Amino acid sequence: MRRLLAWLGGARARAAPALRSPRALTALAALIGLVALAPRWRFAVEEHPLRLYLVGDMALYLERGVALAERARTAWDTFTPPGYPALLAVLHAAAPGDLALVGACQAALGALTAALTALFAYRLDRSLAVAALAGLAAALYFPLIFYTGFVLTETTFAFLLLLFAWLELRALERGRAALGLAAGAVLGLAVLVRPSLLAFLPCVAFCALRGAGRARRAAGATLLACALVIAPVSAHTSWLLGRPVLVATNGGVNFFLAHSECRSVRSSAGGEVVEVSTHYNRTHFERRCELPRPFLDEGAYYRAGLAEIAEHPGRLLRAWRGVAEGLGLAPRRAWPNQPFWPGSVEHEAQIDASSRLFAPLVLLPALAHALGRAWARRGSRGAGADEGARARSLAWAILASVGVVLYAYNGNPRVRVSSDPLALALAASAWAAGARRLGARLRRWRGAGEGAARSR
Repeated sequence: MRRLLAWLGGARARAAPALRSPRALTALAALIGLVALAPRWRFAVEEHPLRLYLVGDMALYLERGVALAERARTAWDTFTPPGYPALLAVLHAAAPGDLALVGACQAALGALTAALTALFAYRLDRSLAVAALAGLAAALYFPLIFYTGFVLTETTFAFLLLLFAWLELRALERGRAALGLAAGAVLGLAVLVRPSLLAFLPCVAFCALRGAGRARRAAGATLLACALVIAPVSAHTSWLLGRPVLVATNGGVNFFLAHSECRSVRSSAGGEVVEVSTHYNRTHFERRCELPRPFLDEGAYYRAGLAEIAEHPGRLLRAWRGVAEGLGLAPRRAWPNQPFWPGSVEHEAQIDASSRLFAPLVLLPALAHALGRAWARRGSRGAGADEGARARSLAWAILASVGVVLYAYNGNPRVRVSSDPLALALAASAWAAGARRLGARLRRWRGAGEGAARSR
């Protein structure tokens, strides 16, 4: 046994230089990407073809994408953020009506997301073990696999979010404006897919204003590039509606639903009566509401939501229930009569397991580890002593913006899923730290036991 342990120790020492090489991390990320591609390709292209699941948002996104490829945008198109329809339009132009191409594209983006998760996780502890654990978790995490099989934004947004996080982290570490510009361009594209990411921009602005030296310039370059990507879309949308609009006009309706007790809201849009609901509202309330203002009048719905809060201040506390459900801290409620997350009958067991296990295995360990690190470093100043501090701060800032969106707009687990790779990376770091502490404690106990035996 001692010879075996000695041989293993020698093998580890011989492999250490190779494992510290940058090529090792690149090879690991590539391997994880291949591992992630297999289940996503099988699910999206073979087992769960997208063409069989075109209801609700999926049908709307496809309609918008085809329309964007074949005609000019109209005012009603502004209700849907344009980023994902633009991707669908490009794929439709390449292969009209071929949703298998969309599934293949989303499988590839999902695989890249898992690889990027490994690259980002490595920056937390400079540990290949943490990178491998986080990357494999993202590769096999069922919700991320599941969404590749639907015409929905989750897979595309997750890829853009992880690509931005990795580029921005490199930009801040190296203080290079060029990397900051690249990160900002990706951030702008992500905002066009999901404008809710605008909630994260104050964090970038804070870094640009309060950062030091080259990191400050990199954050400023990120803001500039993001604005340059969003500005043309904002200008065109504003021109279509005749009033200033940032990206899309659906935020007001979501805000109103988040702070009302309506199962859904009906109003006119695009020349017809349309009904809009969210997962939380549909699974908690029965009353259907109707407002006299068209859905495109975003300001009217924000005012209506604020009026609901003014009349019923307790709604501000109730909104935390949506956050709890969105974070997996409360039991999942199936979406009635919809064949997709979070109510798919074909994969109910996997969805339930993912929902139940996210908080105890991912969110809570990551939070506990963050609090423990903060307590241990409470007497020190600056982040220089911790080379992973920037990565942790960036990940938690993004996740905090997700919490803001869950509270203010939509308590739907779908809102959270695209950012779960960052949570998985933080959780992998937490579990690895726990394993190190447990190993050190066992070694101390073993040493104390051997010392006591020798003294006898």
